[in-house]
Amino acid sequence: MPMTSSTATAQDSCTILIVDDEDDILDLLRYNLEKEEMRVIAAKDGAEALSAIETESIDLVVLDIMMPHIDGMEVCRRIRSDSKFKSIPILFLTARSEEEDHIRGLDAGADSYLPKSFGIGVIVSQIKALLRGTKRIHDNGLTVTVLDLVIDPERFRVFRNGQKERAELRFARKEFKLLYFLASTSGRVFKRKTLIRKIWGKNSKVGKRTVDVHVSRVNKKLGKYQGNDYIVSVSGVGYRFLEVE
Repeated sequence: MPMTSSTATAQDSCTILIVDDEDDILDLLRYNLEKEEMRVIAAKDGAEALSAIETESIDLVVLDIMMPHIDGMEVCRRIRSDSKFKSIPILFLTARSEEEDHIRGLDAGADSYLPKSFGIGVIVSQIKALLRGTKRIHDNGLTVTVLDLVIDPERFRVFRNGQKERAELRFARKEFKLLYFLASTSGRVFKRKTLIRKIWGKNSKVGKRTVDVHVSRVNKKLGKYQGNDYIVSVSGVGYRFLEVE
């Protein structure tokens, strides 16, 4: 079945790609998102989703895991591996709610993960929160230079500074937001619940474990600075960005 799309009246509406092989899920999400004046494109398998990413201007992807041809995890990985699309927010919406599946989804590069059992109001609120987060990063536009890193929020790029050829480091969107937020407030300690509110949104249903997973992934990609992690755990409190005297 080919992709279908419908356009809301607002000229500046966001375009949401919904990828799911269940017609009732597609119809329910389309109806509720169009009420919020969002444009909706629907794809019923991974191949259609990747085609839509290439041909349409997508602002956010809602992605099922269990699909024919190419599953959601692989779709997510392919989106994140392409520099043109790596900043697009991805929300996994799936019937699989085990913690291992949640972590696998985040590891694949998703920004959020919700079970289909959640009410439509929660799902729409999470989509809106992810879109607001993207807008805040672009509206800020201030490049941060800290330690040996240059972090450019306008283009979602991170460079290792001080080398003849600056090496670009690649991050999923939520990883980038977490790194940018902590680096731009270097030295301040933030509780996990504060980071959830700042990075995922106040209505997000993610837990403290999600913060830990993202911090671990960011530190792994950054490596060490003078033998230290860039994002430092403060026992019993939360996290802060490394300060070097």
